[in-house]
Amino acid sequence: MTAAKSRNPRPSGKRRRLSAAERAAARRRRMRIVAWVTAGVLVVGGAIGFAIQRSQTNARALRALGVQTFANQGQDHLQPGQAYTAYNSTPPTSGPHDPSPAPCGISTDPISNTVQVHDLEHGVVMVQYRPGLDPSQVTALQTLGRSYSSHVIMAPYPNLPTPVAASAWTKLMRLDRADVGKLRGFIERFRQHGPEAGIPCPSSG
Repeated sequence: MTAAKSRNPRPSGKRRRLSAAERAAARRRRMRIVAWVTAGVLVVGGAIGFAIQRSQTNARALRALGVQTFANQGQDHLQPGQAYTAYNSTPPTSGPHDPSPAPCGISTDPISNTVQVHDLEHGVVMVQYRPGLDPSQVTALQTLGRSYSSHVIMAPYPNLPTPVAASAWTKLMRLDRADVGKLRGFIERFRQHGPEAGIPCPSSG
């Protein structure tokens, strides 16, 4: 019995000492892990920083244009001809709307609130003016409108609170004149940015 035990000694429980090569390999593995973690942190941190910077830049641009943002009132469709008067801005920027949008381009007739909201949903920008605006300013607005092939509508708006206004989905810019520079900036920023952006404008013919 004693001899058998001597032939099969119990493990001592001590770990084998790593060779110099194995220790070096372990250090390299640890360094690679640290490098990967550091790179990941830098990438995530950079992305967050870029997003914050872009958000701040966007906010500054909106302030420079004087753009207001209104709460989204939804995208429900009304019955044809059904009225809705509880919009949270004038002109409206979202909410229940007529099932048919207006054609894009230049309109010499006012477009009802319920119809124009459907256009905004499709990413159209409405540029509207109070009737009686100086004819030269109306011409400037129409020239601006014709410079876009789609998704911009120019139209009069009776009783508009300011001489000119531009609206997009949840966005509104009010102006005391036809400031083409600001209007183009608004259009470039919000055209085709509605919840159903990209749907073609209906034909006017």
